[in-house]
Amino acid sequence: MKVKILKKTIKEGDNYCIKSLFVSFTESNIYDGIVNHLKGIGCEIDQIEKFCKPNDYNGAISYAFGLNCSNFTFERVERFGILDANILFQKNEKGYINAKIQIIDKKEQVKGYESPEDEADGWSSAAPEIKAPQPMGDGSKAEPMPTPIVDPFTAMNNSLDPNAVQDLPF
Repeated sequence: MKVKILKKTIKEGDNYCIKSLFVSFTESNIYDGIVNHLKGIGCEIDQIEKFCKPNDYNGAISYAFGLNCSNFTFERVERFGILDANILFQKNEKGYINAKIQIIDKKEQVKGYESPEDEADGWSSAAPEIKAPQPMGDGSKAEPMPTPIVDPFTAMNNSLDPNAVQDLPF
């Protein structure tokens, strides 16, 4: 099954660390097969919809779910890459549906991986040059106002003197 990796997540607890991928696919026949499999192992339709349901975006329908994977796979894939693997859909003892990559002889059954497209390194038109930041003190940016250093004991003694002149604006 080919899926596109949308997000990589790590959930850590006291006694566990779950590394998973949030993946999507667009083939409705694969979704129907997953639903039939999950119904066959005793899952209710509301459980299935919490796990994976159709999403419509600009007229295109996609399906997304969380896919548990090993640390080995998690470290070697990137966001927006395409992963082709044997995926098992199971219901755990608490009644939640889990998806994970099949493991045989300590090897995850990954058939292939296509890394995402390269990032952009320029524009097709002339790009403006990067401007160097202005040095502080030329008045082009807001600057912090210097605060006078006040001796707390002198200030406290003056505040106790009823004849002391206060320089407060109010």
